[in-house]
Amino acid sequence: MNSCTFTGRLGRDAETRTVNDTTVTSFSLASDVGYGDKKTTIWLDCSIWGNRGVTLEPALVKGAEITVIGELSEREYTNKDEELKKALSLRVSNNSYPSVRSSEQAGTPPAAAAKKAVIDDDIPF
Repeated sequence: MNSCTFTGRLGRDAETRTVNDTTVTSFSLASDVGYGDKKTTIWLDCSIWGNRGVTLEPALVKGAEITVIGELSEREYTNKDEELKKALSLRVSNNSYPSVRSSEQAGTPPAAAAKKAVIDDDIPF
């Protein structure tokens, strides 16, 4: 078994589904490698099996930063242009709690978050 640690931001909101009576929560993670003009991004397909994923799903929103630890594997697939591609998958065994930038509220864009904070003086209470 291998054990890899990645820190990055979610590329989409997590989705939970049931596979053979077991729940699995899936999300994509963008992790930066290198720095300066040599900086690249690695995309991982992450999965959390069981109830922990269901519990974390509301916090696993696009843009949230998370550190994940798990078993890394590579899978092959054929894209819509009939080209053979490879993708990295991580079966998460441990993680940090996702953090969202202060200007974001659970995936809400900054402008929408500011609108939520507006107080309406016409409310009588």
